[in-house]
Amino acid sequence: MSKLSNLVFLTKKHIKPASLVLSRAFLNDPLIRWQVPNFNIRAKNLHYLWEIILKIGIKYGEVYGTSENLEGIAIWRPPKNVNISYWKFVKKGGIKLPFKFGLESTKRMSFIQAVNDSIRNIYMKVPYWYFGPIAVDPEYQGQGYASNLIRPMLKRIDNENLPIYLETNIEKHLSIYDHFGFRVLEEIIIPNTNIVNWSMIRIKNT
Repeated sequence: MSKLSNLVFLTKKHIKPASLVLSRAFLNDPLIRWQVPNFNIRAKNLHYLWEIILKIGIKYGEVYGTSENLEGIAIWRPPKNVNISYWKFVKKGGIKLPFKFGLESTKRMSFIQAVNDSIRNIYMKVPYWYFGPIAVDPEYQGQGYASNLIRPMLKRIDNENLPIYLETNIEKHLSIYDHFGFRVLEEIIIPNTNIVNWSMIRIKNT
């Protein structure tokens, strides 16, 4: 692991405040809305989901913030940890999800994870980094914080000669990722939804 000197390397002490940043950023994300349709439940409990994802990121990957103020946050998982088992997810708090979101929403979360994993495993046959999620607190969006989070890791992973894989469900983000050298691998409508999923890859010097 190589910490990035111009970013804050997040640890357990950052989990709760970081989960609130992610909750604000993703409150009305289309995929999150489909998984948790009830706005009041999302607004109240979404931070529990992000706490789990942050714990997994900190344990099995690297999580960075733009500063101690956490204007933006990005999670990266290295080749050996791109796939997180069901049991690892449960151990980091996944067992709480049915109580916080209900059984139907929990099933939808598991379904989306299975779809994403299956697509990724079809295309990615070589070691790669998994990127995501990335979020900028709504108060700070449009001020360059996402770029500050992304560029240092791109440089480092380029030096490792490894590809980077991500998913997005928001079309306007395609041009942003394209700017950083990502290209679309697969575009599908997620079964049982009207949500488009774009799988993207970045290879050095593309």
